[in-house]
Amino acid sequence: MKYAELKRRHDELEADVINALREEVLNSQIQSKFMNAPVIKVNVFDYVELTLIGDELVFLDNDGYHYSMYSECSLEDLIDILSKI
Repeated sequence: MKYAELKRRHDELEADVINALREEVLNSQIQSKFMNAPVIKVNVFDYVELTLIGDELVFLDNDGYHYSMYSECSLEDLIDILSKI
């Protein structure tokens, strides 16, 4: 596989970004205005918070609705969120 190394590096970077976001949420002192959980404040698409529900990272919008982290965000968007913390 000629480009297997690129896929491996991409997957490794994605895992590193997700783990970093998870750690930031777990260590956050900011509480959600919608639920009893720590969050990272975000401003991406129409989302305002990133939190953990169970073991999944989930975006919340201004009405408290939940959205999959993978629904609209690219890896670059997730890295931008980390860069703004």
